[in-house]
Amino acid sequence: MGRRAVRQAQGSKLRTRRLRARQRLRASAGFSRSITGEFAKAGLELAEQHADYGAWFWHVPSNTFHMTPNALEMLGLDRSSPTLDEIFAMIHEADQAEVVEKVTTHLENGEPFDMTYRVCRADGSVRHFRGRCHVSRDPGGEPFMFAGSVEDITYQVETLNHLQHSEMRFRSLIESAPFPIVITRPRDRTLQYLNDRARELLDELDVPPGDFMVQDLIKDLETGQKIRDELLAHGRTNNYEISLKRTDGTPLWMAIKGVIIDLDGEPCAYFILYDVTERRLLEDQLRIQATSDVLTGAANRDELMRQLKFEIADANRSQTGFSLLVLDLDNFKMVNDTMGHDLGDKLLVETSKRLHNQLRMTDTVARIGGDEFAVIARHLHDTHGVTVLAQKIIRALSKPFVIDGKVLNVGCCIGISSFPSDKSDPTLLLQHADLALHRAREDGRDQFQLFDEALSHRMHERMELDRDLRAAIRTDQFFVVYQPRFNARTRQPVAAEALARWRHPERGLVSPGAFIPVAEETGLVIDLGRVVLNKVASDLSKWRATGLDVGPVSVNISPIHLAAGTVLEDVLAALEKYELPPACLQVEVTESTMITDEESASSQIKALADAGIEILIDDFGTGYSSLSYLHRFTAHELKIDRSFVSNVMDPTSAILARQIVSIGKSLDLRIVAEGVETESQAEFMTAIGCDELQGFLLARPLEKDVFESLMRERDEGGKSEAASKA
Repeated sequence: MGRRAVRQAQGSKLRTRRLRARQRLRASAGFSRSITGEFAKAGLELAEQHADYGAWFWHVPSNTFHMTPNALEMLGLDRSSPTLDEIFAMIHEADQAEVVEKVTTHLENGEPFDMTYRVCRADGSVRHFRGRCHVSRDPGGEPFMFAGSVEDITYQVETLNHLQHSEMRFRSLIESAPFPIVITRPRDRTLQYLNDRARELLDELDVPPGDFMVQDLIKDLETGQKIRDELLAHGRTNNYEISLKRTDGTPLWMAIKGVIIDLDGEPCAYFILYDVTERRLLEDQLRIQATSDVLTGAANRDELMRQLKFEIADANRSQTGFSLLVLDLDNFKMVNDTMGHDLGDKLLVETSKRLHNQLRMTDTVARIGGDEFAVIARHLHDTHGVTVLAQKIIRALSKPFVIDGKVLNVGCCIGISSFPSDKSDPTLLLQHADLALHRAREDGRDQFQLFDEALSHRMHERMELDRDLRAAIRTDQFFVVYQPRFNARTRQPVAAEALARWRHPERGLVSPGAFIPVAEETGLVIDLGRVVLNKVASDLSKWRATGLDVGPVSVNISPIHLAAGTVLEDVLAALEKYELPPACLQVEVTESTMITDEESASSQIKALADAGIEILIDDFGTGYSSLSYLHRFTAHELKIDRSFVSNVMDPTSAILARQIVSIGKSLDLRIVAEGVETESQAEFMTAIGCDELQGFLLARPLEKDVFESLMRERDEGGKSEAASKA
């Protein structure tokens, strides 16, 4: 390195030693300066031909300095013989003093020279070099040969600086991260690092950091093993969510994800945790809303079907069974209508509670609509066991409910289907239980019924009836019969009620009691109602064209049709099609229709009345709080239900019949007595003020031609009587 600088550092003592050594070497007979220099040069250049370093040497006695081509190239020099001073001047000024000190120390006591320093090249770039050298001494201990190597380590230094900078940034990031970070060593599962947020988390969990292990977070052994296996196999994990509890007992959900990193030369697991409690609570809330009945908190219909599907699959695997019980409350509609929907809702809530109290933790209660509930009784499918459960539920629900100071007596009926005896899918299981429920209702209150083959046969018949009913409407298999209504005093026919009849191509006449309920349940009653309206309008048009006035004909409108909101449109369409005045048609609605949907029924009935169509209230006296509803609806006639007429000899029925007629008259309504089958019934109903009579005593439902003949005979008889008087 620079001769002048070295001499300055060593002082006068070193200069004296060099002078003496130079004199001795020049006097030496065997020394050849040129041979020694050429030998060293050739040896160094040969050695570094395939190396990534350069070499130099300084023969002190002869002051010969040489650098190999590799060294020159590293320094950015194209000259073959730079001087020591020129080389020393290229060392960065901030590093020159340290280089001098290292060289001096090496020359004085032989301490190894191996250091890093910067070099400023001619092109202006600064490179990092690693320099190493060794001094050889003559027999007198004086420096003889000073040789060394240089290596450009700029890339390594910059890379190390970058890594150090990255590590600082990394530490800063994880320390300031808003989520917990934990680093552990998989080899012995020991904790290596916790950031501040992780320490706060351990405080929330009351876990001392000094004793902490990852297992303190991942309580589930299976999840913990999965995370460990994924880390070791793939170097990273999927996202897992773990459930924790804070010291105050509140839930805490954390998502955890891990990756293997190198820490101090050893693989370690780097875990990031983040709080997902709000999302999990929201998901739980949404799941509850999606699977639970809002009012009672019991499962809803969708959840019931999902659980039934799961239970069928599980029962098939485990060779076990279960039962499905479907029940609805007695008199619930009366509670709703007479005491208000708020009280009815509270009754449903209390019913759900009582059901839960009668069941095991493994059973499921679902509210599937209105006052209808379902129960999945798991691992209970034998007849005796499910019978005992049904009786237990009936007893519990038959006890009075005390709600808001009011005593409510309801009770229930239950239909039961079981798996695997009723092998089917969830929908069919529910249908079987529904069918059994209907059968139980036919037996009275507080009854239960198990689904069996007889009911299965009935269900298949119903399905066939449904299919045939659709075909019947499509292929015009329906016709209309007319049951006359008679003036109570003259016993002359003055009007009629149109009734639908079905002539099946194979079964013949099908009872209305068989097909009307099916039409109601399937909604086909709306199409059937339109068929009847058009057939009646067609007959009236033909009779009027021949001069025959049969009086107004009433058409029964189903509650389903009324609820659809198209009755006015359908009635007016039929009248317009056949060019009939509104007075030709009357509309009959049942009292229960008014109670079911008071607002909708009232508005549609009023619209019909405003259009000039008379309204008849059918089956009057069978509903709840009948008289309180009567004044709210536009009506023209009341038809007293046949149950009052058939029991007029009973004092109570007679009193009720008188009261109905009296109130109807006070509202300026005409009164029709239905189901008159004996002369005594006819006389009594006439005596108490009924305007019209209808029943088998006077006429059964007549086919169109027979009814037409009856009405023509009436007209002919009236003409004859008028002629005789004349």
